[in-house]
Amino acid sequence: MEPVNLWNKALDLLSRREHSVFELRTKLKRFSENTSELEDTIKRLKDSKFLDDKTFSESFVRSKSQSGYGPNYIEQYLRKKGVNSSDYDIYGYDIDWAAICHELYLRKSKGKELNHKEKEKILRFLAYRGFSYEIIKNAQKDIE
Repeated sequence: MEPVNLWNKALDLLSRREHSVFELRTKLKRFSENTSELEDTIKRLKDSKFLDDKTFSESFVRSKSQSGYGPNYIEQYLRKKGVNSSDYDIYGYDIDWAAICHELYLRKSKGKELNHKEKEKILRFLAYRGFSYEIIKNAQKDIE
């Protein structure tokens, strides 16, 4: 494999979307076995404000919440990407999780009367999407 300029490769990856530090480090390891060069590149990206876990987590939380995902799903994903929980506050971004859950419940129920089996299916879907039991029950109570 021919040598790759890590700085250019990192900028190429970051130009497509935001990455967490852990995620970018993992991707760049494929292109260089020199760990000091890799760490220097990561430090340089952080100093240049191209790479920041706080920025990544905020944009990710906003994006996924707009796509109908709940706080539990998002937190689990951020942990998987190596983002420290001190770098984000899932409830501090002025996102109305109850309203998102309510909207999803309405969309899934299609405004019709549901039997017990259909309600359970929607509740499982909302739990899979990362909404807590309390949020789901409140959304269900508001609709019924």
